[in-house]
Amino acid sequence: MTTFSLVALPIVVLILAVRHYQHIRRWIASIAIPFLFRSNASSPPTSTDVKRMMPYPARPIPGRERYRVMMDIRKLDTHNWLTLDQHYKEEHAVRDILLRDKREEVIQSLPEAAAACHEALEVVAEFLCARYPSMFQTLALDGDTASIRNCMTGEQFAVRGPASSGDGIDALEAAVRLTMEDLSILMINEEGEYYLAASASLFPTGWTVQERIGWTISRLHGPVPLWHQQVANSVSKFLARLTPNSPMERSNYFVEVKHPDEQLIEILYRPQGLCEKHDSRDPTPSDILIRKERQTFRRLPHSETILFGVKTYLTPLDQLSMPELENLVREMKTWPDFVGEYKGKHVWGNKVLEYYQGRVRVAQATQEKLEV
Repeated sequence: MTTFSLVALPIVVLILAVRHYQHIRRWIASIAIPFLFRSNASSPPTSTDVKRMMPYPARPIPGRERYRVMMDIRKLDTHNWLTLDQHYKEEHAVRDILLRDKREEVIQSLPEAAAACHEALEVVAEFLCARYPSMFQTLALDGDTASIRNCMTGEQFAVRGPASSGDGIDALEAAVRLTMEDLSILMINEEGEYYLAASASLFPTGWTVQERIGWTISRLHGPVPLWHQQVANSVSKFLARLTPNSPMERSNYFVEVKHPDEQLIEILYRPQGLCEKHDSRDPTPSDILIRKERQTFRRLPHSETILFGVKTYLTPLDQLSMPELENLVREMKTWPDFVGEYKGKHVWGNKVLEYYQGRVRVAQATQEKLEV
């Protein structure tokens, strides 16, 4: 073989691989995914497995000494991009009710997002089948046709093939029926701004998809104090630079006040906000919830859109660890008045301080007994 051939052959192979990327990926999936399931053939999938799964650790409250809106972007833990835990079935039941009774409020897709929604479902299905093979199965894998079965609920969705064609909203719905994350598609407009092109946001805080579909990221964050002054430019640059090989994640938290008799669906679906700002009722520590979000960002390779995911965690104040409680109190004290108003601090702030001081007294008394 000539030197020219040795140099040219890898180049030709690379060109062919790039040109036929989708076909090669599907061919690999047709071999790899069934192999994963064959290895579990002696142990049929069981829906009880998920009941023993602890939640993926949520990022703790940092306890900053100075208030500032920050992105806090970090590299995505790709092995745990989508996570399952012991709350899966009860949250799935909430999703089912919302998609049935409030469908237009919680899921929307613009026409231009159809291809991205289908790609999102395909990526989600491939990940779940590989990561949780006892809970999700690929079925009828035959060339360009595939379905996914949710072994915990019995649901089955077409991922590829004629049955999966459509305007995209059904594919997005299938994706969020499989996951515990809300999922959205971000696309870039002619002005170079990213906007909400499709979204299944079932656990919103102070908004609905029906109201805000098509809004730019800048407009979506309009009510957030200091967002435009402190991070707007950084967010735009971050989204523009995101690549399929550099998925990222960040965390956020809010404080929510619930009524003692509220059901899970009323706690998770909060389109009017997290605090009844004019409610004179004095909340108990168990009525105050620390609501955390794990937000993930992935550039979809084919459509080149961004798939944005949000996993919601709820922790009652009286179950918060002492270090996190201290950090919450520390951060509260740094908030300007207008930030505290936005966050509903005047509804729950005094109760949090009172509870924290009580915990401190108990800890001091315990320490004194040990020293005697």
